Amino acid sequence: MPRKPSIDLSKRYKPFAQQQKAHSAVETFVNYGGAFGGGKTIWGVNECIQLCLDFPGNRGYACRNELPAFRRSVLIELEKYIHPTLLLQHHQTENYFKINTQPYTQKDTPPSFIYYGGLGDDKAGLARLSSMTLGFFFIDQAEETTEMHYNMLKGRLRLMLPNIRYKGLITCNPAPGWIKELFIEQKRDDHIFIRSLPKDNPYLPPDYETNLRRDYPTEWVKAMLEGDWNAIEGGNFLFPYAQIRAAVNRELCIGG
Repeated sequence: MPRKPSIDLSKRYKPFAQQQKAHSAVETFVNYGGAFGGGKTIWGVNECIQLCLDFPGNRGYACRNELPAFRRSVLIELEKYIHPTLLLQHHQTENYFKINTQPYTQKDTPPSFIYYGGLGDDKAGLARLSSMTLGFFFIDQAEETTEMHYNMLKGRLRLMLPNIRYKGLITCNPAPGWIKELFIEQKRDDHIFIRSLPKDNPYLPPDYETNLRRDYPTEWVKAMLEGDWNAIEGGNFLFPYAQIRAAVNRELCIGG
């Protein structure tokens, strides 16, 4: 991400190579991760902060499927990585951070906002989101939620700012479903998947991956440590996702 000299944000966050690759993606919709321990949430949080600073007056929505899970994970990282000089307000009732852009731009620029909530269990948050106009969104662990929620957030990306760069950010672990279809199988021009594995993250404990490889079953090692999207196709599903997709795409012979 570009850095400006007035505030040294690198003292709080120094992205490693794969995180930097995801920050530099020109595509509108970026899916980063695909394994455990790849620095997914921290990447998403810092990309949200940077989008607030790059486009003063920006408004974004950060979320998980369930608000309590968001508070235990993403919210903690937001509170950690928002530089004190940039924080005008954390409104814990209305669920938003108000970001001071002036120290970063050295100009009389408007504040930006990061709103947050749940997608599957936060009725008040969803009601508010339905009337929002956004410049970006961030869904952490998007495999927990639905394509309907993803598409709803895409429809909010219409905030008018000079030279704004709209962004839809998600993180996930490998799982059958809409994310695999959208980012892995279809490869749309404005969508990109950037894989980060635990071996890419220099900030993990040295025995992190070794211990998990020892304890996990083979399919979990392949999926959650090696980023194999096909490893748990059978999983704990009544019908494997590959069979469901094949059935959907199969031509039916009615009355034959």
